[in-house]
Amino acid sequence: MAKFEKIFLPDECYYDRKDHLWAKIEGDKVRFGLNQFGQKAAGTVAYIKLLPVGRSVKKGRSFGSLEAGKYIGPLKAPVGGKIAELNQEVLDDPHLVNTDPYGKAWFVVVEPDNLEEDLKDLVQGAADIQSWLEQEYKDYLDKGLFAEADEDKE
Repeated sequence: MAKFEKIFLPDECYYDRKDHLWAKIEGDKVRFGLNQFGQKAAGTVAYIKLLPVGRSVKKGRSFGSLEAGKYIGPLKAPVGGKIAELNQEVLDDPHLVNTDPYGKAWFVVVEPDNLEEDLKDLVQGAADIQSWLEQEYKDYLDKGLFAEADEDKE
């Protein structure tokens, strides 16, 4: 598991470099969520909206939206495909994103339509995840992009 400061990124996930979503392959499906880095930068999550089951989403396109202390905007799919499952628990309790980003706080499960191609530009593997995390953390600190209130609570 990659660790830097108070951020942890599990090695078994793939990570979108820009939007900080994780993708975890589970058999022939892929589960998405917001990584700990993304939730730390966004602040306390207040509201989540997701596209319904059965809808198709392209890689890099919105499959929902998120409202938090320092971020309001789209959730962009790290992998394209058809939405097979929604997480009603995270819709009912969006704060789970801040407390359990890799467990109860997943957003959707998709049936991918071009998985091998979609994974090519995602960060994966312990060494690559670690170096990306450290550089991204420093960049965010330099730009003042972390939610200060959440930073102080940790």
